[in-house]
Amino acid sequence: MRVRLVMELEDVPGALVKALEPISRYGANIQSVVHQREKKTSLGRVPITVILEVGDRQRLNKMLAILKKSGIRITLVGEKEGVVKLVVLLVGHIIHTDIRSTIDSINSLSGVRVSKLRLAMGDAGKESAASLTIAADNEKRAGAALKRLSDISARKKLLMINSVGGL
Repeated sequence: MRVRLVMELEDVPGALVKALEPISRYGANIQSVVHQREKKTSLGRVPITVILEVGDRQRLNKMLAILKKSGIRITLVGEKEGVVKLVVLLVGHIIHTDIRSTIDSINSLSGVRVSKLRLAMGDAGKESAASLTIAADNEKRAGAALKRLSDISARKKLLMINSVGGL
């Protein structure tokens, strides 16, 4: 899940590193950090916004508990739109079975879209491989997209490989 986390840190050396360490420890991927040192809060602290991707709510809750325990003031925790991204690999006769119809079918689901397509072409008449990145508003919609893609893959006789940690 993609999360926006806003914190207030003391304006002392090492405070940012101290805040980012639990995020790293629990396997979250930091997308961006905005450190607004010139805009101190009423408590004289520095506002920090971190956008991160974390595997699940349990890991997020553990991170938040450690941050709070270490004295870091958390002012906002919110999920971002397009919170779930999945990468799926398709192998087979991708072009001959009309990859566009596959993408259109996924994109027709509410709150889901194929955001990236990478295609590796085989020799004429041979199998190809496609990597699809699917963005969904939430895990339920991501699951629906995987189910639809699995059904399409079975019908088109394509091998489908889910991303590690996928639904």
